[in-house]
Amino acid sequence: MCEPSASRRALLGSAVALGAGLTAPVVGAATARAATRSEGEGAGDAEGTRLILLGTAGGPVPVAERFGMSSVLVVGDRNYLFDAGRGSVSQYVRAGLTLKSLRGIFVTHHHADHTADLFQYLLLGLISPDGDQLVPPVPVYGPGRAGELPPQWGKPRPAPLVNPANPTPGLKDLFADALNGWAYQFNELGREATMPAHPDRIMALHEIDVARTGADPLKVRAPRMRPFTVFEDDRIRVSATLVPHGLVFPAFGYRVETPDGVIAFSGDTAYDDNVVELAHDADVLVHEAVSVDYYADRDPSDGFIEHLKTAHTDVVNTGDVARRAGARKLVLSHLGPARPGMVPDRVWHEGAARRYAGPVVVGNDLDVVRLGRARGAAG
Repeated sequence: MCEPSASRRALLGSAVALGAGLTAPVVGAATARAATRSEGEGAGDAEGTRLILLGTAGGPVPVAERFGMSSVLVVGDRNYLFDAGRGSVSQYVRAGLTLKSLRGIFVTHHHADHTADLFQYLLLGLISPDGDQLVPPVPVYGPGRAGELPPQWGKPRPAPLVNPANPTPGLKDLFADALNGWAYQFNELGREATMPAHPDRIMALHEIDVARTGADPLKVRAPRMRPFTVFEDDRIRVSATLVPHGLVFPAFGYRVETPDGVIAFSGDTAYDDNVVELAHDADVLVHEAVSVDYYADRDPSDGFIEHLKTAHTDVVNTGDVARRAGARKLVLSHLGPARPGMVPDRVWHEGAARRYAGPVVVGNDLDVVRLGRARGAAG
């Protein structure tokens, strides 16, 4: 990695090297809750930066063993959420995190397994008897409108359209339509209690502009590109890149620079050079993974397997991405199939390790991965 600029050094802090290794072990759910229960002003800073996997399931089908895709990056006394799949709000609270510490939300794409709980943070996070509520404005970044629907994949007849006047809604549409649908809840609540602000001012919504990338919803959904900055405060810098996820557009991966190191989130993606660059020299790469072998044994049709390869990354290839990127640790999440009994953790680990010699973590809900200063304390 090239020498960081002066502004980047200021962001990351002169006392911590950007390339610091991540050697702390991953801990289980009980430890995750204990480790984060002290969340509050200044408390998190002593623990350094840590990643908490709130949900690790791939796909929208609800399963008991894993919640929907969602991760939170705790940087000092601030929390940054990446995706909000089924159960994200409940898992956030189970992890001991406070809503008042939520300082940003980043959405990779508009599939339900990544967004089912997104609006629930607004719906459920405005009033609390102990004062733990969202502090506006909470910045939210994600995809805008796709603009056009692609041709159907593998179906003989056109599917009926939902909301034909706006069949490819973006982040702002999602919140506006949901807010209208829950108007009675907010209006009645506003007569019983004091809300921190009008609900449409709680979240600061930002649709990531991809016009200059040369991408389009039909032909080139993820052209070769460099990550570009979408958010920055005095703790982190977040960059995004487009990734190929079947017919979905836009779909993003994110790279986060923190005072304790760099973490990259692949989002849902096929094997792609954009992800390799996104994760270059990262301390942690959180990568989605599917087991093509598992599905091939049960549905060997060429069409379905080809779909998996154009929308997702086989677990063996996640190791290839991590190796090529020079990532120091690989964390597997968004696992498909999601039920542990279908593909045991050992098999996931062995698949990724075929092409990657570094540490591999098979993500389970409420696991914690620590970065930077916390690594010595964790042993």
